[in-house]
Amino acid sequence: MPLIIDKKFIGMVSPMLEKFKWKKENLANFRCPMCGDSDKSKSKARGYFFAKGNDMFFCCHNCGASNTLYRFLEIISPALCKEYSLDRWKNGDNGNSNYTKPEFKFEKPVFRTDMGTARRLDTLEETHVCVAYAQGRKIPKSTYSRLYYVEDFDTWLKEIDPTTSDVPKDKRLIIPIFNAKGGLIGVQGRTIENHHLRYVTIKLDPNVERLWYGLEQQFDSETVYVVEGPLDSLFLPNCVAMVGINPLGNIPKAIRGKKIVFIVDNEPRNSAVVDQIHKLITANRDIVIWPETMIEKDINDMILSGMLPIQIVKIIDEHTCSGLEAKLKFNNWKKV
Repeated sequence: MPLIIDKKFIGMVSPMLEKFKWKKENLANFRCPMCGDSDKSKSKARGYFFAKGNDMFFCCHNCGASNTLYRFLEIISPALCKEYSLDRWKNGDNGNSNYTKPEFKFEKPVFRTDMGTARRLDTLEETHVCVAYAQGRKIPKSTYSRLYYVEDFDTWLKEIDPTTSDVPKDKRLIIPIFNAKGGLIGVQGRTIENHHLRYVTIKLDPNVERLWYGLEQQFDSETVYVVEGPLDSLFLPNCVAMVGINPLGNIPKAIRGKKIVFIVDNEPRNSAVVDQIHKLITANRDIVIWPETMIEKDINDMILSGMLPIQIVKIIDEHTCSGLEAKLKFNNWKKV
C-alpha cells in the first residue's frame, strides 16, 4: 500500500518535472529539478524515482542528490508534501516509515469572507468611474457582484491586512480571490487611473502555494478553462484564472479530476508567452493554440472586437490539443 501511495503522488508531481516518463513499473526518469541536469543539452534526464522495499526514493546521476520522496516533495511542492504525509499517516504507517508524520493543529484557520469598506460594483451608480471602467471593458453585469471598488487602495488594504505596505494610494477595481470555501485568501487591485502599477496582487494566506481565482464557483461542466487574468475569466463559463500561469503548479482540489484546458494569451512574438506554452506542452497539459486568423491578444480583446462568449468557447474547444499535436501546432503558431 505505501508503494501505491508513493506512485500516486509521483503522478501528481510529474507535471512539474521536465521529460518525465515511467521507464518500468517502479522506475521513473526526468530532468533533475535540483541541478537542472544540463544547460547545454535539454535532452539529458538524469533524475530518477526508484522503489526500495515499500517506498519510492529519488536520486540524480548528475548532481548526486538523493532523498526520500517526502523530502523531494517538501522541496518541490510543500502543499503536495503535506497531502502526501497525511495520506501515508491515514494508511497506518508506523514510526519507521519513510516520511514525516503530519503535525495536527486543531486551531481552525480564520479567513475573512467580507470586503470591509470596499463597495461592490453592482451597488454603485451607473455613472460611477469604476462602473464606467467595467462597462468600457464590456465586463458582464452579471459578474459585478464579484468585483469591488476602493477610493484608496493602501488604506483599504491595511484594513484587510495590517501587515501590508508599499502599495499605491489610488482608486482601484478590487478583485477578491477566495478559496473553494469562500475564505478570502488574496486580492488583486487594478488601477482605473494612469498609475504605472496596473495590477497589484496580494496573497493574504502564506500557506497558499499559488493563487487561483474563481475556485468558490459551482462548476457545471467536466471541462474547466484556465486563463491568465481574473477579468478574462469573467467572460467564459466554468472558467478560473491561475494568477500568473505556472504549468508546474499543483491543481487545486476544487477542480482536480476535471478536464483542465489552459488558455494563454495570443502573443506569438512575446518570448515569455512562448516559454509558458512550451512548458505547458512539456507538462502534457491541454492547451489552446490559437488559429492564425485570430489577431486579438486575449479574451477581453476578443469581446471588445465584437465576438460573443459562445463563439470564443467554440474556437477554444476546436483548438485545444496536447502532446505531439500541440507541439506541431505550437511550432507553426510561434512563427506567425
